[in-house]
Amino acid sequence: MIAVDAGNTTIKVLKYSASGEAGPLQKWPASRWEECATWLSTQSEPIWISDSAGRSWPLGTVVDYRAPWSFTLDYTERVGSDRLAGMEGALVRYPGASILMVSCGTCLTFSYLHQGKRFQGGGIAPGWLARLRSMADYTGSLPPLGVPDEAAWSSHSGMDPRTASTEESMHRGSLMGMIDQVRAEVQRFQHLDPDLKLILHGGDARALVGHIKNGIFADENWIALGLWSVATRS
Repeated sequence: MIAVDAGNTTIKVLKYSASGEAGPLQKWPASRWEECATWLSTQSEPIWISDSAGRSWPLGTVVDYRAPWSFTLDYTERVGSDRLAGMEGALVRYPGASILMVSCGTCLTFSYLHQGKRFQGGGIAPGWLARLRSMADYTGSLPPLGVPDEAAWSSHSGMDPRTASTEESMHRGSLMGMIDQVRAEVQRFQHLDPDLKLILHGGDARALVGHIKNGIFADENWIALGLWSVATRS
């Protein structure tokens, strides 16, 4: 089968064998999703899609809350399919576990699963780039910035909080705001469930390495893996 993780920034496509072995990852910018759909139309395998941007795909099975997830939803119907598919993928690796998934992408999302059975959600906040853009969009003096190169991440998250420029201040403030929010929210979930598995993923998750204790930073395409899991049971 073919799993399509259609995010707000990037569309990732993986082919899976019946046993769950993944082939090479293919990517399209989200703005070129129709090119991806054209390529998919040339494929013969079943196609399963999780789309977090609400695009109308002309092919395949687009999953939502009604898909045959292996857990019960204690959540409204508006839950994003990416959160559900990601949790489904985590259960493939950690069956029966309590899991907290922190997705560091366009949005910073917390998704909690109790003992492998009940999806109970968690907070949603702006991601790193959204924090930077909002400062420029809602002020008259702050510059529009992007996420800095990975080589600069450690300099923006060190113990010394002093900065020497507006740009440096914005980069540090947005990054440390994200790090501190994740730390505090993880502690709250761990108070509820000390034995949970903590999984951090998404494009900006690498910036949290070294700042979040006991987190799993596996290079795993959790959403695509979850789509494979649902497809094998359908």
